[in-house]
Parts: sequence; C-alpha cells; structure tokens
Amino acid sequence: MLNSRSQLTVPLADKVLYKLCKHYALKIPVEFDSERAYIPFAMGECHIRREQDTLFVHCLADTAEKLAKIELVMDEHLGLMVRNPELALDWQT
Repeated sequence: MLNSRSQLTVPLADKVLYKLCKHYALKIPVEFDSERAYIPFAMGECHIRREQDTLFVHCLADTAEKLAKIELVMDEHLGLMVRNPELALDWQT
C-alpha cells in the first residue's frame, strides 16, 4: 500500500472537517466526529485527524495513480471548504 501525508492549518478547522465530511457523505459512507474522519474512496482511503486548527491528512492507495487521484480530490475539496480554489497541499510520500 502506498501512502502520503500532508497537513493544513486553518481557522475553525473543526468546521472545515465537518463540512468536508458532510459533503463526501452525500456520495460515500464517511465515518467522522469532531477530531477524526475516515473517507473510503473507491480508489483508496483517507484518514484525517484534527488537532486544534490543524488537519493532518493521511491517504492510502494500491497504486501511485490512485494515490495521486486521492490527493487531487482532497486538494480540490479542501480548497472549496476553505474558500481557496488554488489550494494544493504539500504531500509527502
């Protein structure tokens, strides 16, 4: 399994996490609370942990292409939630 990690510090990270999870939950079963989230995408999975105003994002997939797709989806959707469409996290493999 390949994996990558990144983090994002934003004001009101708890609300960002909630909005992100509710958005994904419209299409896939998401498990979340105010500090953690598990998002099971078709191409892999994503785990998010919140500590105060920082979101720690950990993505896993079985191919580099699928992992890159999850990273792109996370960048796009986090960008929507924080109203920064140019957002691109610094992913570390």
